[in-house]
Formats: sequence, structure tokens, C-alpha cells
Amino acid sequence: MHLTPKYRILEQLVRNEGRTVSCTELLETMSPFGETTNNIRDLRNHISRLRKKIEIDSRYPRVIITHNMRGYSLAGKAEARWFPELEL
Repeated sequence: MHLTPKYRILEQLVRNEGRTVSCTELLETMSPFGETTNNIRDLRNHISRLRKKIEIDSRYPRVIITHNMRGYSLAGKAEARWFPELEL
């Protein structure tokens, strides 16, 4: 099955729920052949689009967490339970 880079990023975050996934790993995930694109701007744009689809308020993300200078993580159920509006 062919996934767009945005959904390959989401898949990588889901597989590593609760763990910080480095920007390098996510950049490699974006490419179908595993080569690094080195375009952090594209990665940020994909993360932004994902947040608009899954966050209650994408300006204040609670599901896809940014770890400055390290990468991104997907909040696990343990963290997300503190946000009742997510209805997990």
C-alpha cells in the first residue's frame, strides 16, 4: 500500500508511541526509498497538516508533541488521559 509522506510520518509516530522520534528518522520515513531529504521545512509542514486533522486546537498541540532540537512524539494514552476532550 502506498502512503503519502504525511501518513508515513504518522505511522512512524504511532509505532513509537510515547517515544521521541528524531527529525532524521522522520525525514528518512518521508522518503519511499529511505534516503534522507534533509528538508526540515517539509517535515514541519507535514506535522502542521497532521495537527490540523487530529488535534482539537492545532495551535496548542496535545497529541503530536514537539521536542525542540530532538524531534516529535505521539502522546500515549497515559499522557492523553489528562485531556478529557480527546475522549479516549
